[in-house]
Amino acid sequence: MADLLKSKNSDSVNAPWKPTYKWMGVTAGIILVLLTVSFFVLNILLKPYMRERPAEITPWLSNSKKEMKAEQQPEIIVENGGQNAGI
Repeated sequence: MADLLKSKNSDSVNAPWKPTYKWMGVTAGIILVLLTVSFFVLNILLKPYMRERPAEITPWLSNSKKEMKAEQQPEIIVENGGQNAGI
C-alpha cells in the first residue's frame, strides 16, 4: 500500500506529491465499490418507505401484463357487412 502513495516525482521541489495512474485507478475502484455497496444497502433499508408507482405512469413495471396487452390491441372495424365492395 505504501507503493501507491509514492510517485516517481516525489523528490521534486515544485510538487511534493503527484498521484500515479495506479493510485488513481485504485482510488476510483474503491469509490465505485463504496457507491455500489451503499446504493444496495440504502435500497434495502429504505424499501418500506418507497411509494407505489401507478401502473398508468409506468406500464413496463406493471404486474398485470395481460391487461396491458389487451388494451393495446387495435380494434378491427368491419364495414359493409364484412364484404369488400371494391374488389
